[in-house]
Amino acid sequence: MKFDHQTNGFANTCRRSIRHGATLIDVAVGAALLSLVLIPALGLMGQTSQLLQRLDLQDQLLFEAERVIEQAKIDLCDPAQFATRRGTFDAVVVGNETTSMRSRLTIQDSLTPSLLTMDALVWEDRNNNAEPDEGELSQQLRTQWSQL
Repeated sequence: MKFDHQTNGFANTCRRSIRHGATLIDVAVGAALLSLVLIPALGLMGQTSQLLQRLDLQDQLLFEAERVIEQAKIDLCDPAQFATRRGTFDAVVVGNETTSMRSRLTIQDSLTPSLLTMDALVWEDRNNNAEPDEGELSQQLRTQWSQL
């Protein structure tokens, strides 16, 4: 029995000498290393968010340009419109009037008879001057349309 008591006493002594925790220096070094990783990661998250917003806006502009082209195709199904409608027009897609996006459609004759070239430009009009300016995001689509 005395032998067991000495073994238990030795085990208790060993347990007391083992540290369970971190010192203040360990915590400070860990916090510094963590901040070296987290600060750049947070910066990347902000940049990613801005890029996603820009991509979403470009997608909206492209969708609007497609709608301008499709609406022009519908209008040009009328033979009188197909024969006479030429030039550059401010385009408004019915049901999607916005003040932050502007659309412009150019319809001109093509080299081939009975073929029209349509060019749709849609831009984000940040300064509300109804003109595409440098630095404003834009999308442009060009297609050809025939009445035949």
